[in-house]
Amino acid sequence: MKRSLAFLIMLVITTMGLAQEEKETSNRAPDFTLPDLNGKNYQLYENLGEGPIVMNFWATWCMPCIEELKKIKKIYKNHSEKGVKFLAISVDDPKTVGRVKSFVRSHRYPFIILLDTNNEVLKLFRGTLLPYTVLLDRDGQIVYTHMGYRVGDEKELEEKIKKLLN
Repeated sequence: MKRSLAFLIMLVITTMGLAQEEKETSNRAPDFTLPDLNGKNYQLYENLGEGPIVMNFWATWCMPCIEELKKIKKIYKNHSEKGVKFLAISVDDPKTVGRVKSFVRSHRYPFIILLDTNNEVLKLFRGTLLPYTVLLDRDGQIVYTHMGYRVGDEKELEEKIKKLLN
């Protein structure tokens, strides 16, 4: 009886350990490759290791996205020189994607702009509502996600970035 109980306890502890290990590894961002505005491919995993990465999914027709991008532009100015990378991933579809380049130019967005016209990467990251922000640490672990935008949401993002930089 003691042997069976000891075996059962070891089995539970081992199973819990495996579940915890799976949870930790499942937080890693999926790799992807998307074209930028000039048609050059950007691969996420090739750009890990230097610093945190902020990914913001947006569209030209999304008013909350435009408001959030204004705030992210300020965060960019405060943290880009500290190694933080910013990816603005447009999910404009094939009908509206032609507007993205002039839109970005007119707003003077300094970020890397990527095109996800089929929403494949948005779906990979389980985004369902725009804007959608994902923060990765330097190793590619997802440390923060946020859907939608209300004034002040950007403060939480900036706090998370500061913690990663310390």
